[in-house]
Amino acid sequence: MLKVYAIAMNTFREAVRDRVLYGIVLASIGVLLFSLVLGQLALNEEQRVVYDIGMASISLFSVVLAVFLGSSLLYKEIERKTLYVILPKPIKRSEFLLGKFVGIVLTGGVFVAIAGSVLLLVGVSQAEGMSLWVGLAWVVLAASIGLGYALGLDRSRFVAIWSVVALASTAWLYALADLEVLVAITQLGLYVLEIMLLASIALVFSSFSTPFLTGLMTSGVWLVGRTVDSMAMMRVEVIGEPTKALLDLVARVVPNFNLFVPGRSTLLEHSEAYGGLLSYVGATFGYSVLYASLMLLCSTAIFRRRDFL
Repeated sequence: MLKVYAIAMNTFREAVRDRVLYGIVLASIGVLLFSLVLGQLALNEEQRVVYDIGMASISLFSVVLAVFLGSSLLYKEIERKTLYVILPKPIKRSEFLLGKFVGIVLTGGVFVAIAGSVLLLVGVSQAEGMSLWVGLAWVVLAASIGLGYALGLDRSRFVAIWSVVALASTAWLYALADLEVLVAITQLGLYVLEIMLLASIALVFSSFSTPFLTGLMTSGVWLVGRTVDSMAMMRVEVIGEPTKALLDLVARVVPNFNLFVPGRSTLLEHSEAYGGLLSYVGATFGYSVLYASLMLLCSTAIFRRRDFL
């Protein structure tokens, strides 16, 4: 496990240094802040508009992040020939792939935590009597990350820890403002599960293909997975029995990414009984882990057959 941890942290450090990642983070935060402007156009629905747009943007950018990292990081190891130095050492190829996978998921989790913190702060800023708390939170979070960089701390570990603290503190403010913090945290957690599943699929394609084709095929699987429910619900009278049978087969094979975006109203219904929400998250977690494990086994089997030496 120490080998997997070392590769995972190395992958996370490499991803954190990538300028594309900073662009994705800044674009996501920009959309979150711009949602405040759009919220002003809605009559008496400002909070809901900001929340829905913010969550949708986090979901979209987390998918982009997972596809980008999953399709590029493994290929970079081959292109830079660093893989030729790693593989002769006493490390299994399965451990190498697992470390890459954990590093991508960790990077995605940090991104979701940071973007989620901004969204929760934006939501709190719309609540009455919370302006002072919001201003104080912005100052403390900005000052803490500035202090961490000034002290020369390990940036990758510091950012990971800071993102968790930021999410926890903003979630506390969100609850203090009497907002639906359980639903918000649940949605953010589901986005991390979606990143995990997408990363495992991207590694399958990345183990034998180029970054462009890997990104294209992974995005295609995601698009089909987002429409899988619609496929299964199409009537046989409209499309014919052979097409219906084919769509049903595709719906069973392709992962159902709709599980990770159930919608706020659905989660609210589940949250009325805490056990219902916990049951949904538990079932989705089990589904994600099982499917991701199968994908990692496939990518390992393909990766073992490649001759690098």
